[in-house]
Amino acid sequence: MSLKSKCFSTLLLCVSLARAQEGPVAPVAATDPVSKPEAIVRPGTLWGTVITRDQFKPLTGSERWGLYWRQSYWRPAAFFSNAGPALGAHLNNEPPQWGQGMEGYSKRFANRFARSAIRDSVSAGGSAALGYEVRYVKCECKGFLPRVGHSIAWNFLTLNRNGKAVLNVPRVGGFFAGEFIGNTWMPAGYNSASDAMRSGAIQLGFTSVFNVFREFGPWKKK
Repeated sequence: MSLKSKCFSTLLLCVSLARAQEGPVAPVAATDPVSKPEAIVRPGTLWGTVITRDQFKPLTGSERWGLYWRQSYWRPAAFFSNAGPALGAHLNNEPPQWGQGMEGYSKRFANRFARSAIRDSVSAGGSAALGYEVRYVKCECKGFLPRVGHSIAWNFLTLNRNGKAVLNVPRVGGFFAGEFIGNTWMPAGYNSASDAMRSGAIQLGFTSVFNVFREFGPWKKK
């Protein structure tokens, strides 16, 4: 089976698993209050979704599915966050077995996209099972350094269904799961456990920077 086929099959499997984790969505009764649109806000298309503490409300299954699809596959950042690393690997000719030209770049992009799909699926599925928040929770503090510190810490923390801050195990685990599973289709010399650990740590570091943008980015209501 070709690399492209393996990546595509893995992507479909991960999406199916994440969808299964959500479980059936209960029908909304006619008397149920309608969710206010301002419950979810986002600082522009590129930066994903953010909320403040006073806007926190446990997500429904349909809301989780919508966020998962938009953040993982639909928004421009889902493309550029994979296209950039793929280009870097392409310029460094890593792995050399994939060659150059459009075919070589396509393999490297498919590799990165499949890894991110696995990462997001593990994170979304685990968060749904545990009732964890998947949006970025903006700091209630003031001042540049406290807000930067919060944005870095919130790369590893989230809120549970009761609004209490907890270690975001599904998110952190998703980064390393994506790298270890992704190594199964890599050629020899690029599929060691140390490679997966190093790459997972690098990806976590990049998302800490991403959180800083989300903390200070311009707000836009959904």
